[in-house]
Amino acid sequence: MNLYEKRLGHLRTAMQENGLDALILTPGAPMRYLTGFSEAGFERLLALIVPPGDRPWLFLAPALNADQVRRNPAGVSEVRVWDDGAGWERLLGEVGKDLRLDTGTIGLDDDMPARFSLKIAELMPTARLKLAGPALSALRLCKDSAELDAMQRAADATDALIPALLAACRPGATELEVALTVRSGLAQAGHEASFDPIIGAGANGALPHHHTDRSRLHRGDVAILDFGAKVDGYCGDITRTVALGEASDEACRVYEIVYRAYRAGVDAVRPGASGHDVDAAARRVIADAGYGEFFVHRTGHGIGLDDHEPPYMVAGNHVPLQPGQCFSVEPGIYLPGKFGVRLENIVTVREDGTARVLNQEIPAELPVV
Repeated sequence: MNLYEKRLGHLRTAMQENGLDALILTPGAPMRYLTGFSEAGFERLLALIVPPGDRPWLFLAPALNADQVRRNPAGVSEVRVWDDGAGWERLLGEVGKDLRLDTGTIGLDDDMPARFSLKIAELMPTARLKLAGPALSALRLCKDSAELDAMQRAADATDALIPALLAACRPGATELEVALTVRSGLAQAGHEASFDPIIGAGANGALPHHHTDRSRLHRGDVAILDFGAKVDGYCGDITRTVALGEASDEACRVYEIVYRAYRAGVDAVRPGASGHDVDAAARRVIADAGYGEFFVHRTGHGIGLDDHEPPYMVAGNHVPLQPGQCFSVEPGIYLPGKFGVRLENIVTVREDGTARVLNQEIPAELPVV
């Protein structure tokens, strides 16, 4: 039994547990997980259809993608092709009737554009449509050995960017120029970016999801550097914080608090622990230091084929962590109008329930570059 046959078996079980008779998936992480194929961006409908019962899967594909789809690693052999002149609606309607999709509950991927999902509802008015996110997320929650190898390669490729990135952090450079170091380094290594790099210098660093812009770096700035490499479809993601030329006492103090919070979060990964426990451990350190109101996000997110996916290290998530799960631990303190400090590595849960950090260790003191 190959990898994709195993995943098919697990998928059928997950569908039954979630009351799904069939699936219609558009390009994204679930499609790639199940077939090894996906498309980076799409305006035309390209869909994987998982019919009821044991009937073979099939793809619905625009003519310009048909040859690529036929080469899918899972060996899904049936590809129904439509062209721009005829459109996809009629073909999907015919497929729906042939496979009796309209007699049960169809699961749609959570990221399907409304222009497709609304048309599916119109074409199959007697079907019950349901988001398939819970079923699909459960499949991908715990990584197998091949996935963990890919996650480690992504972590290594991400770490390899650090020296050049730190060298680019110099007074006078713009945030966009620093971000270009990430992109060029990834291109030279043959990798993609997991997401657009976040470079936040000075007051921009106090915005957790600052959009990297033309702001220039200055001596004395504290800069947040958040970036990741994607290797074989799997994402890396780290955050480092540095000071340019010199570091104030306040910046050093805040960095030390965030570092202790990061360590507490990693150390909280133990048998029986939950995402709530990891979040609480990191948050307690920051709150006890008097900065609780400035830690404005959860402590971590799962990562894999998507850069953000379950499980989440957040208050209220009491589901126990499981071996093979991968997620970030990334506490931060953000002082409006001044600077921000965030530190992040990716960890995976070992078989014994403890954490293994995939990335290089984070400096215990604020680096000055």
